[in-house]
Amino acid sequence: MRAITIVTLSFILMSVCVTPMFSFSAPFPLTTTTPHSRTFHVKDQQLSQNTQLAATSSAQNLSPSRNRPTMPSTPPRRIGKFQSGIYDKPIVLIGRSTDEHDELSRLALSVTSKIYKNGLDLDATDVASQKTTSQLEALVLDLNDVPPEQEEMASNKIKEYYQKDFLVIYVNVHNQVVGHLEQLLIEHSDYELCIKKQDTEGNNNDEDNANNEKWDNIEWQFQRLLARAFLPLAVPGSDSPSVNTAHLTMGQNTFFLSLSFPKIMDAEPYIEAMCQDVDAMEFRADLLECRNDRFELLYSLQQLRQMCRSHATRAPMLPFLGEVMDDCMPVVYTVRTAHQAGTYPDDQEGITKMFELLQLGLRSGVEVLDVESAWDEKKTDDLLRQVEDRYASQILGSHHVVGKTVTDEEAIEFNRKCCLGGRAHGAKVVLSIDDEKDDHQALHAAEASKEMAAKAGEPVIPHIGLILGNVGKYSRVVNIPFTPVTHESLPFVAAPGQMTASELMATRFIMGLVKPMKYAILGYQISYSVSPAMHGAAFAATQLPYSFDLIDMDNVEEFVTSDFWNDPLFGGCSVTIPHKQNIIPYLDELTDAAKAIGAVNTVIVMQPSTPESSKRILVGDNTDWKGIFNPIQRKIGTSSQSDTRSNGIALILGGGGTARAAAYAASQLGLDRIYYNRTPSKAHELAEMFGGSVASNLEQDGPESLGSILRTLKGEVRAVISTLPAAAEFELPSWFVKESSKMSADETKPIVFDVNYKPYWTKLLEQGNEVGFPIIRGSEMLWEQGVGQFQLWTGRPAPYKVMKSVVLHNCLPENEQ
Repeated sequence: MRAITIVTLSFILMSVCVTPMFSFSAPFPLTTTTPHSRTFHVKDQQLSQNTQLAATSSAQNLSPSRNRPTMPSTPPRRIGKFQSGIYDKPIVLIGRSTDEHDELSRLALSVTSKIYKNGLDLDATDVASQKTTSQLEALVLDLNDVPPEQEEMASNKIKEYYQKDFLVIYVNVHNQVVGHLEQLLIEHSDYELCIKKQDTEGNNNDEDNANNEKWDNIEWQFQRLLARAFLPLAVPGSDSPSVNTAHLTMGQNTFFLSLSFPKIMDAEPYIEAMCQDVDAMEFRADLLECRNDRFELLYSLQQLRQMCRSHATRAPMLPFLGEVMDDCMPVVYTVRTAHQAGTYPDDQEGITKMFELLQLGLRSGVEVLDVESAWDEKKTDDLLRQVEDRYASQILGSHHVVGKTVTDEEAIEFNRKCCLGGRAHGAKVVLSIDDEKDDHQALHAAEASKEMAAKAGEPVIPHIGLILGNVGKYSRVVNIPFTPVTHESLPFVAAPGQMTASELMATRFIMGLVKPMKYAILGYQISYSVSPAMHGAAFAATQLPYSFDLIDMDNVEEFVTSDFWNDPLFGGCSVTIPHKQNIIPYLDELTDAAKAIGAVNTVIVMQPSTPESSKRILVGDNTDWKGIFNPIQRKIGTSSQSDTRSNGIALILGGGGTARAAAYAASQLGLDRIYYNRTPSKAHELAEMFGGSVASNLEQDGPESLGSILRTLKGEVRAVISTLPAAAEFELPSWFVKESSKMSADETKPIVFDVNYKPYWTKLLEQGNEVGFPIIRGSEMLWEQGVGQFQLWTGRPAPYKVMKSVVLHNCLPENEQ
């Protein structure tokens, strides 16, 4: 057994951040050397030197940017039935409310004002065709309002909606529906939400705060479920920026916490502390006492989410109806069988029941579904087909080898099987060893599997390679993506050899597997910048030992010859005015977005991936356009994948670099572009670069006026994007405001987007707010583009709430904080 060394580590972060202290007993002497390197054989074939180097590179992880996050692959598109911007029908709520509380209708009203009540006489095709806007609509089919003689008619109507691909949610009010009727509701619905009596008692009384909070949680659970349903489907192997990609969810230095309590509420005293250190919670369905009661099991999962809600500081963003939910802790849903280091029976009956429980995980909208690769191929195929058709859950193929050793060849084969024929989004293999000299076997097998997939043209997905027991602690240190952990506050660990996230990050730092990378924002006269505080807080929240400085220089040449730029620990930088174009000659590569926009706001350093390659690669990207694209897309509900038709018109004001980002974002949203700038030549440059029309003035009538162009295009202005300085005090012409205000539905009124984040209320925003136009502030653009930068630099999800909070703290007037 390796000697035990006591290590204490303090990460020195920025003054704006908390400095975490880690103290633990390391499982082996800590050095800065790379992991074991040895010849790795499969039968008589030696794996390529590149495989061995890749394994070493993966463990070293000097900077996640080495994985070329800015040069994404182009995987085949997968469009889900319910994806936002694609789905164009009402949602359908089915179930039976109680007489007192009318749960189904109240849930529907929590997300939309347009509701069809008990549509027994409505034709599904007619209901779908009547939906002419992107506003969410709901159809409530409440069996409590259906006379007994019409229950069969109601059952047929439920089947019809399900078969015609309506999004059907079964609102399972406890003990309200039983027997064959409940089975029908389960079989003909996509998602399920459980409600108990205590969730609704007293919630109509404003003085009953406790019960109001309980119902608020039910509404939150319902909204989260819909938000998950509306996500784009995850694509195996895709590293394209997305709200649903395993390369972030299971990304660099991410952790999920294995819960092993027999009752989920037993975890409540530890939840707050645990949420600070991990990126997901593992819901071990096989370990819960209620595992054979589907209602109680699903309700327990909802309880876990509720407990995590107020503490989920590292949660990623989840878009929903034009806004963002930032308090949804991801869940890994696991049913571990007896021969796979779990407790669930793995006889024929047990496996059948296991797949039913996995189906329940999908119905609950889990973020990650653990699917063991060893069982019934047909049942596995049926499950995966459902995911590929309608569920946004990411599949983690898994296999555990318990109590015996395997050959290198077998270890690789287990990894390959966990890819589930290219249909899994991540693979997890846990091995057993007798001798510590083999403690690198899991890592090398994972890297060999990834290389084989790449050579075969198959999806290359995150691989988790671990070794059971205390002898396998080293494997957990060098396993960089999505490592299962325990926590210091827990009275016991879920499995022998598990370490805490703090221990793992400290050990990786000491060994040089995670380095103290340096980042900064480059600009001139930028003392006001919020970026250092925003990124510093994000690094601290995710326990990354990175720093973020402010570089105030009036010319780029001075920066690129500085020690900071040439430091081996330089990981990248934000770039702001006046350097977004001047930085380009000093970069090696540009992303498609940066090329199209002609400006760079993000520099990513890709470190050498092999000892033979000493030259780093500097990549220029632009996340400004995502800072514009994301908030608008959430509000207008369009999808650039839907079709090639116009989704309306964007009026873009200004002619500088941010206007180019706005034009690019509008083109990606499928919006026609109209440009206006007081210097017409700059507006014409935008039209030449991105297509569109130029308004010479903003009058209603006259040649080349805004009004005449709108009449020619015969479309509605969906967004007004102003990149003009706040000091210009620009306001929209009165005729435009008057015409746009006549629109009855809020969703058809133009969004007013002012890219300035100070002052909080510009003249344009005040004008739009007064007449009821949806508004988007520059502060939202600031944290959205920052989230994109963080993910490009780190290869992991950004702590959305943390970054948003820092920006708002710096931007909100005191009376609004």
